Amino acid sequence: MSKAASRKSGEVRKLKAGEESGKEKIRPGSGVEDCRVDEELSRYRVQLEALIGERTRELEIANRRLETEIEERRQAEIVQSALYQITKKANQAQDMEALYGALHGIISGLLFAQNFYIALADADGETISFPYFVDEFDAPPGPQRLSRGLTEYVLRGGQPLLASDQQIRQMASEGLIDLIGSPSSEWLGVPLKWGERTFGVLVVQSYQEDFHYSERDRELLIFVSQHIADALWRKQAESDLMASEHKFRSLFEESLDVIFISDRSGNLVDINQAGLKMFGYASRDEILKKNRAANIFENPGAGHNLVRTLLQDGHVKDYEINFLKRDGSPVCALVTAQMDRDASGRVTAIHGIMRDVTERKLLEERFIQAQKMESIGLLAGGIAHDFNNILGGILGYASWLKTNIDRDHPFFRPVDTIEKSANRAAELTAQLLAFARGGKYDIRPSSLNSVISESLKILAGTLDKSIVIETFLDNALPTVEIDVGQIQQVLMNLCVNARDAMPDGGRLTIQSSMARLCEDDVRRQPEGKPGWFAVLAVCDTGVGMGDSIKKRIFEPFFTTKVKGKGTGLGLSMVYGVVKNHGGFVNVYSEVGRGTTFKVYLPLSGKPEVVENTCDSMLAGGHETILVIDDEEAIRDLAADILGSYGYRVHLAADGAEGVTLFAREADGIDMVLLDMVMPRLGGRETFLQLQQIDPKVRVLFSTGYSQNETVNEILALGVRGFIQKPYQVSSLLAKVRDILDAKP
Repeated sequence: MSKAASRKSGEVRKLKAGEESGKEKIRPGSGVEDCRVDEELSRYRVQLEALIGERTRELEIANRRLETEIEERRQAEIVQSALYQITKKANQAQDMEALYGALHGIISGLLFAQNFYIALADADGETISFPYFVDEFDAPPGPQRLSRGLTEYVLRGGQPLLASDQQIRQMASEGLIDLIGSPSSEWLGVPLKWGERTFGVLVVQSYQEDFHYSERDRELLIFVSQHIADALWRKQAESDLMASEHKFRSLFEESLDVIFISDRSGNLVDINQAGLKMFGYASRDEILKKNRAANIFENPGAGHNLVRTLLQDGHVKDYEINFLKRDGSPVCALVTAQMDRDASGRVTAIHGIMRDVTERKLLEERFIQAQKMESIGLLAGGIAHDFNNILGGILGYASWLKTNIDRDHPFFRPVDTIEKSANRAAELTAQLLAFARGGKYDIRPSSLNSVISESLKILAGTLDKSIVIETFLDNALPTVEIDVGQIQQVLMNLCVNARDAMPDGGRLTIQSSMARLCEDDVRRQPEGKPGWFAVLAVCDTGVGMGDSIKKRIFEPFFTTKVKGKGTGLGLSMVYGVVKNHGGFVNVYSEVGRGTTFKVYLPLSGKPEVVENTCDSMLAGGHETILVIDDEEAIRDLAADILGSYGYRVHLAADGAEGVTLFAREADGIDMVLLDMVMPRLGGRETFLQLQQIDPKVRVLFSTGYSQNETVNEILALGVRGFIQKPYQVSSLLAKVRDILDAKP
């Protein structure tokens, strides 16, 4: 029972008690008694009315308090529901735009939010963006540098702001803000915070003059904004994480380099598409089933060393190692990787990248080989040049003496021996010159099949009967521009090597065909250029070669033959001649399974030029010839040979002296025999000066060595011919006669 009801019950009991007491004192029928009763009744009535009034007021207060409590509970439920909806929408929203729209709807259920926007500052605090902006008058602004508007005022201060139009103008007049956008009658902004950092502002505003936000609205928005800030921060972090994961996965899958993750033992856990391509697998599951390191490393011990190095150093950079592809072939890769560790420092995984350098290693080896060959070639060419000058005197005089003595002369045999020895030495220097790329001077469109056929006539009598020769020639093969003699020597050398590789007999196969070299082939074969090539293939079924020998077979003086069975110049000559013709050589060989040499020569397609093989008769003349050579022995030899055949000869020790003499005797000089390599004034410069004196000058170039490009350039300038040192009497007389007898 309540206190009011208790008091009321007590008062009623007192009244009843008074009545009973009065009854005892007042005698019935007395007038005085009637007056006193009326007075008592009136007094009781007043007291009762006062008591009822008091009780009524108490009930009204209780009702109002109850209504307030009900309203507060209803508002609390609304706020609680709003907070729940914020959390729910943050979890369900597919993207930030959907979340912003959901938040606008939730705020609109709490207070007037027809005009609503969210502003966010970037990480460095220099720019601000408006990812969600709904307004009756203003269009959504784009990202911009921080200015001095109301939004930035809240952002910088980190405190909420409720301001009327008059207050906003007052702040502007005091220089606290700049007026931006349409003027609003009420503006309410609250900061969005994560910890102590203010990263954004949530704003509602009204343009209605008769509407005002209450302090309750302000407190409510502040309260709700804390949960909104948490939801936005977490959702943005989640969105950033998803974007980062997507970006990482895109980089992971689209990288041209192999990206991998393995466990601490080196077993693959994940690998990208480039890794599948490098290892030759169709799917990630397939390669991950190869879960033991020994299955992907060519040498399991090398794999263990890699993992051991990682464990010791924590990382490796450009660690070179060979792996095994799916088909069992090796692939060379550079590995850059590091260890992943947990909080306790324990290694949990290895991640890194691999780069396939198999092709690069091959190109590096070829480049190093080419540089080595180039250096050796320069050395060999220099030696051959000087040696040819020495041989020029020996062979020339021996040849000249033989033409002047009878076979029964006592000196004929010694002279003949000298000539043969000099010729043998000349052949060796010719091979050195071919390797040094100093030959290829008698160039004409020729049939490669004809070269093969002519060479086989010689080979048939030199090869053992236990070797079976087979030919497969492409009859539709176009011509190639070659020095026939040198290409014949290439084929002869390859066939002789094949013979020596088959001491117990076997099969020698010679093929001709066409092949087209594309850009990818050029990257693997830098000596070649894109286009069509004639291919000369020489295959044997001999002992074959290992990789260590294949790397050195083109080096001069390198040979696997016993002493006295080879000079080691045969394949080096092949290399030099073919390269000088714009081609290249590929070698395929396995120990015990034979060897195949493929010679690639650029196709010409021009009509074949057949050489006149009739020997010219030794003939002299009465013309005047100027010999310009820095070697005294060569000058004297030329003077003796030409003089003995009726020619008048002038001698010059170098180019400058020769130009002076020619200028003085130009009308009386019919031809110039000019050395190509001389001090002071070289052969090319000498020829150009002679040509200035007499544009029709007839010049025969001679040299013991020269780069082909220089020779071709000089021949293109108008030189009539070229003769290789050391030359014999017949060769010199024939060349001189051809030039003198040729039409201008």
